[in-house]
Amino acid sequence: MKIDNLKKAIKEQRDTNVRLFNSIPIPTREDPNNTKAEPILKLWREGSNKIKEMIRELQILESKNRKRENKDVHKVFINGYGEATNREITNSSYQRNQKRLAKDMLNYIK
Repeated sequence: MKIDNLKKAIKEQRDTNVRLFNSIPIPTREDPNNTKAEPILKLWREGSNKIKEMIRELQILESKNRKRENKDVHKVFINGYGEATNREITNSSYQRNQKRLAKDMLNYIK
């Protein structure tokens, strides 16, 4: 089932459930156990279960269609002790030096 069709079906089922819920009679003195409401409640519960199943199916379809986010590229940094680390160094002078070294290497290659 397509996502759009599934969303429409969920909306229709919700509307049906709301109508059923609003039509449930209130218990009275003559019927304190509210036996008149049993068939309506049964239909309402079945509709609720259908909605839950459709929502699960919709979530599965949407998760398949959702694009995977690009993970950050793990770059190796050299800290002040000469050790390689994956933790980004936020020191501005370090970043400046890295840019300068990259430019120097590119100029050397040209």
